[in-house]
Amino acid sequence: MRVDVHTHMWAGEGVPMFLRSYADGRGAGSGVDSGAARLLESMNENGIGAAVTVALAHSRDMGSDELDRINHYVSEQVALAPDRLIGFCAVDPRADDPVGDLRAEIEERGARGLKLHGSMQQIAVDDPLLWPIYETMQEYRLPVLHHAGDIGVLPCRDGFTRATRFDEIGCSFPELPVILGHAGRIDFSTVAGLLRKHRNFYVDVSSLIGRDPGSRSFQLRQLLELTKSWAGSTGQVLLGSDFPLYSQDTTLAVIDELVELVGDAPAGSTPLVVEDVVAVRDRNAATFLSDLGILPGPGSG
Repeated sequence: MRVDVHTHMWAGEGVPMFLRSYADGRGAGSGVDSGAARLLESMNENGIGAAVTVALAHSRDMGSDELDRINHYVSEQVALAPDRLIGFCAVDPRADDPVGDLRAEIEERGARGLKLHGSMQQIAVDDPLLWPIYETMQEYRLPVLHHAGDIGVLPCRDGFTRATRFDEIGCSFPELPVILGHAGRIDFSTVAGLLRKHRNFYVDVSSLIGRDPGSRSFQLRQLLELTKSWAGSTGQVLLGSDFPLYSQDTTLAVIDELVELVGDAPAGSTPLVVEDVVAVRDRNAATFLSDLGILPGPGSG
Protein backbone atom coordinates (compact mmCIF):
# COMPACT_ATOMS: atom_id res chain seq x y z
CA MET A 1 0.00 0.00 0.00
CA ARG A 2 1.20 3.50 -0.83
CA VAL A 3 1.14 5.60 2.36
CA ASP A 4 1.91 9.29 2.90
CA VAL A 5 3.29 9.82 6.43
CA HIS A 6 3.33 13.64 6.40
CA THR A 7 0.19 15.67 5.71
CA HIS A 8 -1.37 18.56 7.60
CA MET A 9 -4.80 19.70 8.71
CA TRP A 10 -5.64 23.03 10.32
CA ALA A 11 -8.76 24.12 12.15
CA GLY A 12 -10.67 26.92 10.44
CA GLU A 13 -8.53 30.00 10.08
CA GLY A 14 -5.76 28.56 12.25
CA VAL A 15 -3.03 28.99 9.67
CA PRO A 16 -0.39 31.64 10.41
CA MET A 17 0.23 34.30 7.78
CA PHE A 18 3.83 33.21 7.21
CA LEU A 19 2.59 29.77 6.12
CA ARG A 20 -0.04 31.30 3.85
CA SER A 21 2.63 33.45 2.25
CA TYR A 22 4.94 30.46 1.86
CA ALA A 23 2.22 28.44 0.15
CA ASP A 24 1.43 31.33 -2.19
CA GLY A 25 5.10 31.51 -3.15
CA ARG A 26 5.28 27.83 -4.06
CA GLY A 27 2.96 28.25 -7.04
CA ALA A 28 0.39 25.86 -8.46
CA GLY A 29 -0.49 22.88 -6.32
CA SER A 30 0.53 24.50 -3.05
CA GLY A 31 -2.03 25.85 -0.60
CA VAL A 32 -3.39 25.75 2.93
CA ASP A 33 -6.91 24.41 2.36
CA SER A 34 -7.19 21.13 4.23
CA GLY A 35 -9.68 18.68 5.71
CA ALA A 36 -10.52 15.04 5.14
CA ALA A 37 -12.48 15.58 1.93
CA ARG A 38 -9.68 17.46 0.16
CA LEU A 39 -6.99 15.09 1.41
CA LEU A 40 -8.93 11.99 0.38
CA GLU A 41 -9.58 13.45 -3.07
CA SER A 42 -5.85 13.96 -3.57
CA MET A 43 -5.08 10.49 -2.20
CA ASN A 44 -7.56 8.90 -4.60
CA GLU A 45 -6.05 10.76 -7.55
CA ASN A 46 -2.56 9.54 -6.62
CA GLY A 47 -3.14 5.94 -5.60
CA ILE A 48 -2.43 6.61 -1.93
CA GLY A 49 -4.20 4.16 0.33
CA ALA A 50 -3.57 5.78 3.71
CA ALA A 51 -2.07 8.94 5.17
CA VAL A 52 -0.82 10.32 8.44
CA THR A 53 -2.30 13.75 9.08
CA VAL A 54 -0.96 15.95 11.84
CA ALA A 55 -1.99 18.76 14.13
CA LEU A 56 0.58 21.55 13.98
CA ALA A 57 1.60 23.74 16.89
CA HIS A 58 2.81 26.68 14.80
CA SER A 59 3.88 29.00 17.61
CA ARG A 60 5.55 28.95 21.00
CA ASP A 61 2.72 31.08 22.34
CA MET A 62 -0.29 29.00 21.31
CA GLY A 63 -2.69 28.77 24.23
CA SER A 64 -4.08 25.48 25.46
CA ASP A 65 -7.52 26.32 24.06
CA GLU A 66 -6.19 26.86 20.53
CA LEU A 67 -4.03 23.74 20.64
CA ASP A 68 -6.97 21.71 21.93
CA ARG A 69 -9.11 23.04 19.07
CA ILE A 70 -6.54 21.96 16.49
CA ASN A 71 -6.18 18.50 18.01
CA HIS A 72 -9.95 18.13 18.20
CA TYR A 73 -10.33 19.14 14.55
CA VAL A 74 -7.78 16.58 13.38
CA SER A 75 -9.38 13.80 15.41
CA GLU A 76 -12.81 14.71 14.01
CA GLN A 77 -11.52 14.66 10.43
CA VAL A 78 -9.73 11.35 10.93
CA ALA A 79 -12.98 9.87 12.28
CA LEU A 80 -14.57 10.57 8.88
CA ALA A 81 -12.24 8.02 7.25
CA PRO A 82 -10.66 5.85 9.97
CA ASP A 83 -9.84 3.15 7.43
CA ARG A 84 -7.50 5.56 5.60
CA LEU A 85 -6.39 8.36 7.92
CA ILE A 86 -4.09 8.28 10.96
CA GLY A 87 -4.06 11.26 13.29
CA PHE A 88 -1.01 12.66 15.08
CA CYS A 89 -1.54 15.21 17.85
CA ALA A 90 0.46 18.22 19.01
CA VAL A 91 1.36 19.23 22.56
CA ASP A 92 2.88 22.22 24.30
CA PRO A 93 6.02 20.99 26.11
CA ARG A 94 5.88 24.08 28.35
CA ALA A 95 2.32 23.39 29.55
CA ASP A 96 1.62 22.56 33.18
CA ASP A 97 1.16 18.85 32.37
CA PRO A 98 2.27 18.04 28.81
CA VAL A 99 2.46 14.31 29.52
CA GLY A 100 -1.10 14.35 30.83
CA ASP A 101 -2.19 16.26 27.73
CA LEU A 102 -0.40 13.73 25.53
CA ARG A 103 -1.96 10.73 27.26
CA ALA A 104 -5.40 12.28 26.88
CA GLU A 105 -4.88 12.76 23.14
CA ILE A 106 -3.79 9.14 22.75
CA GLU A 107 -6.27 7.45 25.06
CA GLU A 108 -9.34 9.65 24.61
CA ARG A 109 -9.03 11.00 21.06
CA GLY A 110 -7.16 8.14 19.48
CA ALA A 111 -3.98 9.92 18.38
CA ARG A 112 -1.49 7.45 16.96
CA GLY A 113 1.57 9.68 17.01
CA LEU A 114 2.93 13.08 17.93
CA LYS A 115 4.03 15.99 15.77
CA LEU A 116 6.71 18.32 17.15
CA HIS A 117 7.93 21.39 15.30
CA GLY A 118 10.95 22.69 17.16
CA SER A 119 11.43 25.69 14.87
CA MET A 120 7.87 26.95 15.24
CA GLN A 121 7.55 25.97 18.90
CA GLN A 122 11.01 27.45 19.55
CA ILE A 123 12.41 24.50 21.44
CA ALA A 124 15.48 22.45 20.55
CA VAL A 125 14.62 18.85 19.81
CA ASP A 126 17.24 17.70 22.34
CA ASP A 127 16.00 20.00 25.11
CA PRO A 128 15.58 17.98 28.36
CA LEU A 129 12.11 19.53 28.67
CA LEU A 130 11.06 17.07 25.95
CA TRP A 131 12.43 13.99 27.70
CA PRO A 132 9.20 13.09 29.58
CA ILE A 133 7.31 13.38 26.30
CA TYR A 134 9.76 11.07 24.54
CA GLU A 135 9.59 8.62 27.45
CA THR A 136 5.81 8.55 27.16
CA MET A 137 5.83 7.99 23.41
CA GLN A 138 8.41 5.23 23.83
CA GLU A 139 6.14 3.63 26.45
CA TYR A 140 3.25 3.62 23.95
CA ARG A 141 5.62 2.65 21.11
CA LEU A 142 4.10 5.37 18.99
CA PRO A 143 6.08 7.56 16.58
CA VAL A 144 7.20 11.14 16.94
CA LEU A 145 7.25 13.05 13.65
CA HIS A 146 9.72 15.92 13.92
CA HIS A 147 10.28 18.82 11.66
CA ALA A 148 13.97 18.15 10.99
CA GLY A 149 16.61 20.34 9.40
CA ASP A 150 16.17 23.73 7.78
CA ILE A 151 12.72 25.21 7.40
CA GLY A 152 13.60 28.06 5.06
CA VAL A 153 10.66 30.18 6.18
CA LEU A 154 10.99 33.50 7.99
CA PRO A 155 10.71 34.21 10.89
CA CYS A 156 11.40 30.60 11.99
CA ARG A 157 14.94 29.81 13.13
CA ASP A 158 16.62 26.63 11.92
CA GLY A 159 18.93 25.96 14.86
CA PHE A 160 16.27 24.23 16.95
CA THR A 161 15.98 21.33 14.50
CA ARG A 162 19.47 20.82 13.07
CA ALA A 163 20.10 17.19 12.13
CA THR A 164 23.03 17.00 14.54
CA ARG A 165 20.64 17.45 17.50
CA PHE A 166 18.83 14.15 16.94
CA ASP A 167 21.63 11.76 17.90
CA GLU A 168 21.04 12.46 21.60
CA ILE A 169 17.41 11.39 21.21
CA GLY A 170 18.41 8.15 19.49
CA CYS A 171 20.96 7.31 22.17
CA SER A 172 18.58 8.08 25.04
CA PHE A 173 15.43 6.50 23.58
CA PRO A 174 16.47 3.50 21.46
CA GLU A 175 12.93 2.08 21.29
CA LEU A 176 11.21 5.33 20.32
CA PRO A 177 10.05 5.38 16.68
CA VAL A 178 11.30 8.68 15.24
CA ILE A 179 10.50 10.18 11.84
CA LEU A 180 12.70 13.04 10.67
CA GLY A 181 10.37 15.10 8.51
CA HIS A 182 11.86 16.46 5.29
CA ALA A 183 14.79 14.06 5.86
CA GLY A 184 16.62 16.70 7.89
CA ARG A 185 17.23 18.75 4.79
CA ILE A 186 19.75 19.83 3.72
CA ASP A 187 22.25 17.93 5.87
CA PHE A 188 21.81 14.54 4.23
CA SER A 189 25.27 13.30 5.22
CA THR A 190 24.43 13.64 8.91
CA VAL A 191 21.03 12.08 8.33
CA ALA A 192 22.56 9.06 6.59
CA GLY A 193 24.79 8.59 9.63
CA LEU A 194 21.77 8.76 11.93
CA LEU A 195 19.95 6.10 9.91
CA ARG A 196 23.02 3.87 10.00
CA LYS A 197 23.37 4.22 13.78
CA HIS A 198 19.74 4.33 14.96
CA ARG A 199 17.52 1.62 13.54
CA ASN A 200 14.51 3.26 15.21
CA PHE A 201 15.02 6.36 13.04
CA TYR A 202 13.21 6.96 9.76
CA VAL A 203 12.96 9.92 7.40
CA ASP A 204 10.27 11.14 5.06
CA VAL A 205 10.85 12.77 1.68
CA SER A 206 8.33 15.59 2.02
CA SER A 207 9.30 18.84 0.30
CA LEU A 208 12.46 17.39 -1.29
CA ILE A 209 11.60 19.07 -4.56
CA GLY A 210 14.24 21.11 -6.33
CA ARG A 211 13.37 24.66 -7.28
CA ASP A 212 15.32 24.32 -10.52
CA PRO A 213 12.83 22.72 -12.95
CA GLY A 214 15.67 20.87 -14.63
CA SER A 215 16.80 19.05 -11.50
CA ARG A 216 13.73 18.54 -9.35
CA SER A 217 14.85 15.10 -8.17
CA PHE A 218 18.46 16.06 -7.36
CA GLN A 219 17.88 16.39 -3.59
CA LEU A 220 16.00 13.11 -3.40
CA ARG A 221 18.75 11.35 -5.31
CA GLN A 222 21.36 12.79 -2.94
CA LEU A 223 19.45 11.55 0.08
CA LEU A 224 18.88 8.04 -1.25
CA GLU A 225 22.43 7.57 -2.53
CA LEU A 226 23.97 8.68 0.76
CA THR A 227 21.51 6.61 2.78
CA LYS A 228 22.08 3.44 0.79
CA SER A 229 25.85 3.94 0.86
CA TRP A 230 26.03 4.45 4.64
CA ALA A 231 22.97 2.66 6.05
CA GLY A 232 22.95 -0.18 3.54
CA SER A 233 19.44 0.29 2.18
CA THR A 234 16.67 2.82 1.61
CA GLY A 235 14.27 0.90 3.86
CA GLN A 236 14.13 3.69 6.46
CA VAL A 237 13.06 6.28 3.89
CA LEU A 238 9.30 6.89 3.77
CA LEU A 239 6.91 8.64 1.41
CA GLY A 240 5.75 12.01 2.70
CA SER A 241 4.36 15.05 0.89
CA ASP A 242 3.69 17.91 3.39
CA PHE A 243 0.23 18.25 1.80
CA PRO A 244 -1.38 20.75 1.32
CA LEU A 245 1.75 22.94 1.40
CA TYR A 246 3.18 20.62 -1.27
CA SER A 247 0.99 18.55 -3.56
CA GLN A 248 1.03 14.78 -3.48
CA ASP A 249 1.03 14.59 -7.27
CA THR A 250 4.18 16.74 -7.54
CA THR A 251 5.89 14.68 -4.84
CA LEU A 252 5.13 11.47 -6.70
CA ALA A 253 6.16 13.00 -10.04
CA VAL A 254 9.59 13.78 -8.59
CA ILE A 255 9.95 10.22 -7.31
CA ASP A 256 8.87 8.84 -10.68
CA GLU A 257 11.43 11.08 -12.35
CA LEU A 258 14.13 9.54 -10.18
CA VAL A 259 12.89 6.03 -10.96
CA GLU A 260 13.44 6.80 -14.64
CA LEU A 261 16.86 8.38 -14.06
CA VAL A 262 18.09 5.43 -12.01
CA GLY A 263 16.74 3.00 -14.58
CA ASP A 264 18.66 4.79 -17.33
CA ALA A 265 21.86 5.34 -15.32
CA PRO A 266 25.05 3.67 -16.60
CA ALA A 267 26.16 0.66 -14.59
CA GLY A 268 28.25 1.66 -11.59
CA SER A 269 27.24 5.33 -11.67
CA THR A 270 24.91 5.11 -8.66
CA PRO A 271 24.47 2.70 -5.74
CA LEU A 272 20.72 2.83 -6.33
CA VAL A 273 18.60 0.37 -8.24
CA VAL A 274 15.07 1.10 -9.39
CA GLU A 275 13.60 -1.07 -6.63
CA ASP A 276 15.17 1.16 -3.96
CA VAL A 277 13.19 4.14 -5.20
CA VAL A 278 9.99 2.21 -5.88
CA ALA A 279 10.02 0.89 -2.31
CA VAL A 280 10.19 4.45 -0.98
CA ARG A 281 7.18 5.36 -3.09
CA ASP A 282 5.04 2.28 -2.60
CA ARG A 283 5.98 0.13 0.41
CA ASN A 284 8.31 1.41 3.12
CA ALA A 285 5.79 3.60 4.94
CA ALA A 286 3.17 0.85 5.04
CA THR A 287 5.71 -1.58 6.46
CA PHE A 288 6.74 0.94 9.13
CA LEU A 289 3.18 1.67 10.27
CA SER A 290 2.16 -1.99 10.09
CA ASP A 291 5.07 -2.99 12.32
CA LEU A 292 3.81 -0.46 14.90
CA GLY A 293 0.25 -1.75 14.59
CA ILE A 294 -1.19 1.57 13.41
CA LEU A 295 -1.71 1.00 9.68
CA PRO A 296 -5.44 1.49 9.03
CA GLY A 297 -7.52 -0.76 6.89
CA PRO A 298 -11.05 -2.12 6.48
CA GLY A 299 -12.81 -2.25 9.82
CA SER A 300 -10.65 0.44 11.42
CA GLY A 301 -12.29 2.89 13.75
